[in-house]
Amino acid sequence: MVSYEFEEFPHEITFQKLGKVPDGGGGYTEKHVDYLTIPARVTSVTSREFYQAQQLQNPVDHNVYFEYREDIKKTMRIKYENKILILKSDPIDQGGENEIMCLKCQVSEVLNG
Repeated sequence: MVSYEFEEFPHEITFQKLGKVPDGGGGYTEKHVDYLTIPARVTSVTSREFYQAQQLQNPVDHNVYFEYREDIKKTMRIKYENKILILKSDPIDQGGENEIMCLKCQVSEVLNG
């Protein structure tokens, strides 16, 4: 696997997945919990990409790039800065070389603070 310079992935993202969390009454509730924090590059999509996504009724407003991994699933979400991004695509192997992954995402909420 190729190791990338910090400048290529200047942001930090945290993948979250649904997990069972004790509810304090002896049971559990499902809640998003942190799974993995990694370096990444988060970019806004171009106006053309945004238009194309709207035509497919699959709104996308961010691309997220990170080193190749096989444990990321479409059912996860990403915490980035004060935003929650939902995954609108399965992970895409950029170039087919098992080096860089891309996720098409949409902001689903903005966190306070």
